[in-house]
Amino acid sequence: SGQQTTAFASAKTQQHLEMIKRLLLEMESNDEEDKMTNAIDASWEKAIRDNPDITPPKKKVHHVPFFWHIPRCGGTTLSNLFGSCLSLIQASSSLSSPLLFHRDDDEALASRFRDPTMYIVRREGQQFANVDLNSLEGVMRAAEGKLIQKAMAEVVLVPNVRLGSLLFGDVGDEPGIKNGEEDQNEGRGEEVDYEMNAGTPREVEFKGVLFTMFRHPIERTASWFYHKQSVQDSVHYDPSLEIYSLTDWINSPSYMTDYMVRTLVGKVDTHFHLVREDLDVAKEILRRKCLVGLLDEKSESMRRFIKFFGWNAELQRDSIMLTEGEETAEAIQAERWHNQIVKDEECQDRLLHWDWMNKHKHPVVEEGSLEYKLLESKNRYDLELYMYARQLFEEQFTQLGFDDDAIHFEESGAAVDDTNHA
Repeated sequence: SGQQTTAFASAKTQQHLEMIKRLLLEMESNDEEDKMTNAIDASWEKAIRDNPDITPPKKKVHHVPFFWHIPRCGGTTLSNLFGSCLSLIQASSSLSSPLLFHRDDDEALASRFRDPTMYIVRREGQQFANVDLNSLEGVMRAAEGKLIQKAMAEVVLVPNVRLGSLLFGDVGDEPGIKNGEEDQNEGRGEEVDYEMNAGTPREVEFKGVLFTMFRHPIERTASWFYHKQSVQDSVHYDPSLEIYSLTDWINSPSYMTDYMVRTLVGKVDTHFHLVREDLDVAKEILRRKCLVGLLDEKSESMRRFIKFFGWNAELQRDSIMLTEGEETAEAIQAERWHNQIVKDEECQDRLLHWDWMNKHKHPVVEEGSLEYKLLESKNRYDLELYMYARQLFEEQFTQLGFDDDAIHFEESGAAVDDTNHA
């Protein structure tokens, strides 16, 4: 009986030990689970904190070079250079392109610019969308025809940047409706693009990249007056000015003071007085949005434009061959040669220097003269904006990477007198 009691006690002790062992193992297991749970919680919290919110995929952005043609600042020559030397397809205005201005001399050409359908017109080795952006009517036609959204032009030239901005805005059909059907992209400056090998639609957003050429406001104004007064085949020609002197014109109601600042801030009606805040707004637009060129640094300016926008004439010709076919590319090239447009560097040098368009000799406004002082008083904000543009031109040399000599233009020794030639 005593042995049985002892054996029973030993068995109970063994069971108790086993239970304790199991409890210890369970505790260790629970500790590991707690540790793992804590690690998972910490990882999840980090993921919630660090990873981006769920948003629609970013839109593909298509940047459109958008040139503000300030009168008598070289825009006509640049238009010719864009088309003749770089083979760029332009959407331009009769202010910038003599071909557009004189299109009524050729009824066949004129009819193409009246055609409600938009397409590319080829003339004298250059290519243009059949639009004229010199008026509200012309800009609206281009906007409603989706000039930008169809990527018809590789560079856009406008005399009025505020008016030209309509090309990128909500113009035309009521947003979301097209021919009675829903269209989520209509009127938003966007279109649907199918990415290669993806097969899924991706919205494309079109944004204009502003660039321009600046000239000293007093030189520019004098050049503009004498050009308007005497060059009869010019888009600027105004026969009523033939009896005016420069001083008469500056004092007349038709003269717009501070042309550049007024254009940028939308106060083109001279009944609206400019204030210092308007100048500040104009400066901020240039600082944040504009690639600056200078007429008296035209070769360097053109070098910067080409580098910034990735323009390369050989690539442009290759693009024409791929999209239009070898026959069309050869025809365009032959026309370029027929017009004595040779190697691209020579073409650019010829147009920028010894064959500068719209050359016009006129009296120089001497500093300190009555005319000079009068122009200073009428354009004090434009003068400040011009000096600020020169500052930006220097700053952008390093800020935008133009100190890299990968692209280089040979400067010609045949410089022109920019006071008398625009």
